[in-house]
Amino acid sequence: MILLQRTSKSFGNIDGSKILPAALSSLTLEQIEAIPLTTECGQVALKEVFNVSMDRTPSETFLLIEGDCTTVDGLATQMHLGTLCILGNVGDKTGASMSGGTLVISGDSGDQLGAGMAGGFIFVVGDCRHQLASPLPGKKTGMRGGDIFIAGSVGSRACERMRRGTVFVAGDAGDYCVPQMIAGSVIIMGQLGCEWGGGMRRGSLILGRDFALASSASLSESREFELSFLPLIWKHVEQLQHRAHAALNLAIAYARNTISSSIQQVPAPIPIPIPSTRWVQRQIADLNCDGRGEVLVLKRVSSPAFEGR
Repeated sequence: MILLQRTSKSFGNIDGSKILPAALSSLTLEQIEAIPLTTECGQVALKEVFNVSMDRTPSETFLLIEGDCTTVDGLATQMHLGTLCILGNVGDKTGASMSGGTLVISGDSGDQLGAGMAGGFIFVVGDCRHQLASPLPGKKTGMRGGDIFIAGSVGSRACERMRRGTVFVAGDAGDYCVPQMIAGSVIIMGQLGCEWGGGMRRGSLILGRDFALASSASLSESREFELSFLPLIWKHVEQLQHRAHAALNLAIAYARNTISSSIQQVPAPIPIPIPSTRWVQRQIADLNCDGRGEVLVLKRVSSPAFEGR
């Protein structure tokens, strides 16, 4: 296990794209401390931003970051291997172009989490700001594979031009959700903002409750269906949550035994109840662009998470 603990020094926005489990696992302590990081104040050594310690016994590809990293952008950029667990908030473009591995964030995320993601798994205990799983600049598609689990809520333009993968949001989603969606599965258990689903061509938008605000997509008439594939999605999402909690519990236990008592305030993760229903109200969208996507509103829900809805 490699532990990076955020120092109190301020450098403005910091480029954290060089901080990867696989890249650091083969380096010595001195080599890690000397890694140059680009900041608003110029280039500084990693040891100026993080205090570094290491114990390779549990896992050589497990990297733990502790502290507020709101000003650190691009963590886990192009990550393809290992586990990165962050006990704190993170900045923008975290997990950009990620193709493998596990990223767990015990806090909130900035904009463009998982931008251009092609594989791997991202789990966020808190909220995510705007443009979740969005396209990278100059690219035609957003998320192209992998899995994202947000235990909180997300901002506007989530999953824009998404082509493949699974996104589960336990809370609410902001305006313009899944614009121009190409394929994949997006589950929003809370409320939707306005103007969602515009230009949706394929894919599944699964909603835990009826949508209160109007869609910018043209929807077909709704019909009730029993869908046999839904239990497979619920099982997959439940497995993702177990996987993330296992990594987070390991990180919290290690940090409590290694660093100051401030880590004692980090709570253990609370499981999010996952639905189990097969029944939905189904509509086709977006008919304005001859789309073949589907909007599924969960019905006859048996999970305790949705009692009274």
